[in-house]
Amino acid sequence: MKKLIIILMLTLTSNVFSQLAPPRQKIDLHLPTTTYNTKEPIVGPLVMLGGAAFTAAGLLTPPVMVGGSTTEPKPFIQQGVRAAAIITGSVVFTTGLVITIAGK
Repeated sequence: MKKLIIILMLTLTSNVFSQLAPPRQKIDLHLPTTTYNTKEPIVGPLVMLGGAAFTAAGLLTPPVMVGGSTTEPKPFIQQGVRAAAIITGSVVFTTGLVITIAGK
């Protein structure tokens, strides 16, 4: 019982002292100040490149075929991943084009 009370008292005192904030001092490391390049990155052409790559990946994917003795490609919307890649790539390319024209 005595050990339990001692452990409890030590725990409570450490909790009380841990709540105190350390003194705030400004530390000067004497580092040289450098000026960074504030030029904005070119986003539009990079977005266009990503959209074109995604569209090309969709176009290079073989179409999904259906049928028994005569195989035919499924309609474009039912192609699944291929159609999603082409549509998404086209939207991303168009977004990059708009960003480039807007000049941002």
